[in-house]
Amino acid sequence: MKVLDTSFLIDLLRGNPNVQKVIKEKDIFLTTQINMYEVLTGLLYLKSSEEKILGAKEMFDSIRVLPLEDFGVIKAAEICANLTRKGEKIEDCDCLTAGITLSKGINIIVTKNVKHFEKIKGVKVETY
Repeated sequence: MKVLDTSFLIDLLRGNPNVQKVIKEKDIFLTTQINMYEVLTGLLYLKSSEEKILGAKEMFDSIRVLPLEDFGVIKAAEICANLTRKGEKIEDCDCLTAGITLSKGINIIVTKNVKHFEKIKGVKVETY
């Protein structure tokens, strides 16, 4: 199982051909409510067309979206605290995405944002 991060989802919506090599893999793909939030926030901020927003909603309907639950919040807080203590703080949304992912027993995140996720112990980063 692999969790698709926001950068991947945006590229999927834009029709970036580089995402196809990942999609062709025989694997189970998921994402998180945090990534859903980031994608929709970006579309709404840019005042995207109703068609683009509907396309994003359809994408999320076709992918299992992992919810933010207590175990994910706790794991995200641990990640954030540990990185901050080491002077390597990353964005809260990335901590939350990783926290949800790890709390569900998944350790692979597909992203272009390698720099942030590679700092998180237990996360294997795949890029495309």
